[in-house]
Amino acid sequence: MSMFKKIATWFVAIFAATTLMTAWAADPVIEQAKAQGIIGEQYDGYLGVIDNNRASGDVKRKVSEINSGRLAEYTRISQKTGDPVDTVAKAMAAKQFDRAGSGEMLKPGPSDAWQKKP
Repeated sequence: MSMFKKIATWFVAIFAATTLMTAWAADPVIEQAKAQGIIGEQYDGYLGVIDNNRASGDVKRKVSEINSGRLAEYTRISQKTGDPVDTVAKAMAAKQFDRAGSGEMLKPGPSDAWQKKP
């Protein structure tokens, strides 16, 4: 695949995935849990539960559904671009971090603590 075609494919794939993830994130249960600091975006491109004691069964189920959908989308993009799924997921994590609202929780690395976005 030529470099131009690969960049164009990445651009289209990332745009489509970002649009899809925005739709997933629009779920009021997810939005409320993010606002309350119960869940947040992780470095690996998936949602994470920060406080299991405060996360309802519904929140945990929706996080699992969203993460399954994200994995499917990352896999689809990976097949288009030829890049590993985890590379695609980490690229999307950067987009999700940028899109996160002030006060939302982010986990920038595997051994990092959760941090509130300024």
